[in-house]
Amino acid sequence: MPATTTTTPEPATEPLCALAAARERTLALASAIPDADLERQIDPLMSPLAWDLAHIAAYEDLWLGHRHGGRPLLREDLAATYDAFETPRAVRGSIELLDAAGARDYLAAVRARTLEVTAERGADPVLYELVLRHELQHLETMLQTLALARLPGFDPPFRRPPAPARAPGRHTGLELVAVPGGTVEIGAPPDGFAYDNERPRHRVDVAPFRIGRTLVTNASWLTFTEGGGYERRDFWEDEPWAWKQEHDITHPRHWQRGPGGSWVEWTACGARPLDPDRPVAHVSWFEAAAFARAHGARLPTEAEWETAATWDRNADPRDGHLGQDAFDTAPVGAYPGGAARCGALDLLGNLWEWTASAFCGYPGFQAFPYPEYSEVFFGRGYRVLRGGSWATDPRVASPAFRNWDLPQRRQIFAGVRLAMDEEHA
Repeated sequence: MPATTTTTPEPATEPLCALAAARERTLALASAIPDADLERQIDPLMSPLAWDLAHIAAYEDLWLGHRHGGRPLLREDLAATYDAFETPRAVRGSIELLDAAGARDYLAAVRARTLEVTAERGADPVLYELVLRHELQHLETMLQTLALARLPGFDPPFRRPPAPARAPGRHTGLELVAVPGGTVEIGAPPDGFAYDNERPRHRVDVAPFRIGRTLVTNASWLTFTEGGGYERRDFWEDEPWAWKQEHDITHPRHWQRGPGGSWVEWTACGARPLDPDRPVAHVSWFEAAAFARAHGARLPTEAEWETAATWDRNADPRDGHLGQDAFDTAPVGAYPGGAARCGALDLLGNLWEWTASAFCGYPGFQAFPYPEYSEVFFGRGYRVLRGGSWATDPRVASPAFRNWDLPQRRQIFAGVRLAMDEEHA
């Protein structure tokens, strides 16, 4: 049945509109990239972008066409190739994949089947939300790849500049605000969509603490860098120090010395002078922990972070730098409408924030809808990140959402927010 003539039951209207909007964004991004760059593996840590496109199609077909619709897979011959566990990133650049045109055709064919299935069976709200958020999260992964690529002349026509600094030089990331302690509830509420690792919601005791009003800025990190922060052994624990020495880490990943010794920062759309008011980005957990130690502070636990991430009724937590179309960070504090009750700014958006917490299941965790989403990563050295970045869609960003990565990773859009025990502040 042609997609243009498909009619859907009223309950399916919103999920289909949301899927269509996400797909429009996916295709717009892909159209701004030459096919040759879509098809090559830009970095060994990342997939070829054409793999991401076909993986989005395969995931949608698995959950909506096959499991929801009861139909055979559209391309069973591609199932293993575009399964994230069957085909790990290490081999995706060396095996035969669909080219860019083939990946686009696959996306279109799967979406046509989704519309047919929806017309026949309606839309299961959990499965459709799962597929939608999967695509939105893979868009962020593709944007990570583009930040590594540094494609000459890349400047999508839909790029939206971030808000300017409201008070240049006012914030450094070293200012802390008080958060009262107590018994608090952590995790996603029982109603609505959430990932398995966000549940069950549970109570924890949190001592009073202080947390950074903003993310740490480039200005503060520059002082750390040029003041010997990467050479001071006492700032680094054993494993981070060995990693730093092995890989000759001396500054954040996308910083580079420019003409006359000044610093520039690379973005997906080219280099610009290092902006002192923007948050330091693309730093590892290892670097974040060293910076915190150098300042007599620490990283917040994820329970502390979520305790701080509460808003008054008249505040909008998503009034921040989100949306996947800016291709750069915003100056810290540029979105005061999103201030949390404690006074912390930018808790949702701009950059993911490393926490001190290892990634594991909450008490009473149950895998859903499959163990590979979360459970296989528990207890393997991953650290939790919170908050979302400029490359995160507002539908995904929430106070309960848990991201995770290995402590040495610097390809993600990650920054640093400090914390301190109240008694030591």
